[in-house]
Amino acid sequence: MLPVIAELLLTLACAIAAWLALREKMGWRALGFLSMGIAALLGALEYGGAVGLADAHHVASVVSGAVGLPLIALGRLSGGLGRQALVLVVGVLLVFLAQLSLVSNLIALLVIAWPGRSRRYAMALLGALLFIGSGLLIGTRGELAGLPRRELFHLGLTVAVVAWIFAGLGSALPRLPGAWAARHKSP
Repeated sequence: MLPVIAELLLTLACAIAAWLALREKMGWRALGFLSMGIAALLGALEYGGAVGLADAHHVASVVSGAVGLPLIALGRLSGGLGRQALVLVVGVLLVFLAQLSLVSNLIALLVIAWPGRSRRYAMALLGALLFIGSGLLIGTRGELAGLPRRELFHLGLTVAVVAWIFAGLGSALPRLPGAWAARHKSP
C-alpha cells in the first residue's frame, strides 16, 4: 500500500505544480511537472495491481527523468516555433543520451535554485537539495531504516515539488550577483 500512496502523493503534488505553472503561462514548466506526474500515476496504477503497465511506467519514468527538470527550469513557452522545436529536439536527445541528461538535470537544478528565480529563494534551494538528496542519498533499491528506498525516494521528490510550489518559481532569467552583472549607465 505504501508504494501506491507515495506515487499518488507525488502525482498530486505534480498536478498542483503543473496547474499553478499553467496559471502563470509557464507551459514548459507545466509540461515538466506533468511528465513527473504521469510517471508517478502510472507507478501508482502498476503498484496498485493494474496489469501491463510496467513498461509504460518505465518509459514514462525515463522520459521524465531526462526532460522533467530542464522543462521546469525553462518555465515559459517563449520564442517562435523554431525555438520551441529546438527545445523538443534537445529533449529527445536527453532521453537517449544518459550522460547529457545528468548534466542537463544538474544545470536545471542550479537554474531552479538560483537567487532571484523565485519569490522564496530558500524554498527553491530546499526543493533542489531534496531532489538531489532523494536521488543520491536515498536511491530506489533496497531498504533504509526498514523502509523501501523507492518509496522514500518518491516521498522525497514529493516534498521537493511541494517546496517548489511554496517557492513560487518564477520565469526570470538567472541573475548574476551584483559584482558580475554588466552595469549600464545612462548618458
